[in-house]
Amino acid sequence: MFGMDDSELARIGQLTLGGGVMAALAIVAGLLYGAHRRCCQLSEQLGQAQAVNESLRRQALYDGLTGLPNRNLLEDRITSAIARAQREQGAFALLFLDLDGFKAVNDRHGHAVGDLLLMQIGGRLSESLRHADTIARIGGDEFVVLTEIVACGDIGIIRDKLNQALAAPFQIGADTLRISASLGHARFPDDGDDIDALLARADQGMYHLKRQRRPLQHYTTQ
Repeated sequence: MFGMDDSELARIGQLTLGGGVMAALAIVAGLLYGAHRRCCQLSEQLGQAQAVNESLRRQALYDGLTGLPNRNLLEDRITSAIARAQREQGAFALLFLDLDGFKAVNDRHGHAVGDLLLMQIGGRLSESLRHADTIARIGGDEFVVLTEIVACGDIGIIRDKLNQALAAPFQIGADTLRISASLGHARFPDDGDDIDALLARADQGMYHLKRQRRPLQHYTTQ
């Protein structure tokens, strides 16, 4: 009872039989208080353990800089999208986005400015998409969008939204930066039926566009 051992129970019984009811009640109250404190400590420890687990989960699934899904979570969602599309005879697309001239931002303004720019870009790209879409940062200045498509023109609409999200200048402290991106895409199942094939096809399309646009200036300051 309340964590009491046999000696404590015997003592309370003796006090009660001997008329020391108040003393017995005092002992019980102390034991109850001790049990309450132990429960509170246990609850606090459980809360701390849950917080640690949540932190580890976020580190495993989300990009530490932008807060967007990372490659691990992206691949998990692509796997789910493939299963759903096969089950429902549906389709989805991956869009691979690589910033143009981002290295020049780091070289001229420093990595701190580059990190802040990536954070703002991640926010804009996320806001430009539907809630059901996934925008992930998979490393450096590379982002991938996973989106369900219904009509052939859906990919073009998503590309336009992403480009429009980057069209306005970015204000980083005293610096005003403009930056563009090259995008490639892959459609399931036409361009591949697994994660590696789809990402490779979208990556190839992105690099093809980047090579075509290389002579152009993609990063400017105001």
